[in-house]
Amino acid sequence: MDKPIRCAIIGQHPMRFPWGFDEEDDRCRKLKIELAQQIMALRQSGVSQFLVACDCGVGLYAAEIVNGLRATTDHDLMLICYTPHEEQATKWAPYLRERYFDMLTACTYLSAVCEVGAPDAQLQAYKKIIDLADVVLCVCDKDTPAASRAEDRALAYVEGQHKPLVLLHPTELTTKQISTPHDAR
Repeated sequence: MDKPIRCAIIGQHPMRFPWGFDEEDDRCRKLKIELAQQIMALRQSGVSQFLVACDCGVGLYAAEIVNGLRATTDHDLMLICYTPHEEQATKWAPYLRERYFDMLTACTYLSAVCEVGAPDAQLQAYKKIIDLADVVLCVCDKDTPAASRAEDRALAYVEGQHKPLVLLHPTELTTKQISTPHDAR
């Protein structure tokens, strides 16, 4: 039996997007469409498992896309969720919390990475999915880094792990594939 091909999906925090949390903004809608296209392209290239660290923003967008595909057309697709800790969404806005719990209910596998209150829990969740992945899809603008943020530290971690990486620019909607000599599959 062939080993499944896994893709971790990470991305910058919504407050770093020009539209912030406004998902009705046309730019956000276009990003979600491009993210869905990238997920489907990865699926066509053999990825059968998508991993997210359950962050609001890109992690939630991607998880909803994957769950939508699983429910409608691709029942063999898997969504694997690693939350930073069990109470991650406690202080989120109610509409985000509801979507978060719907996403977790529909996912294939769910696990918490850290205890509540653990330092760098979000980064640890990102590292967990990156370590399990064969390829990483990252939504970010590398020209506006925030080195102290977990998602930027996770991107640096990916680059240090020499994993194949697909960078999706959130506003230009361009992709850049970075392959390394150590590419898995």
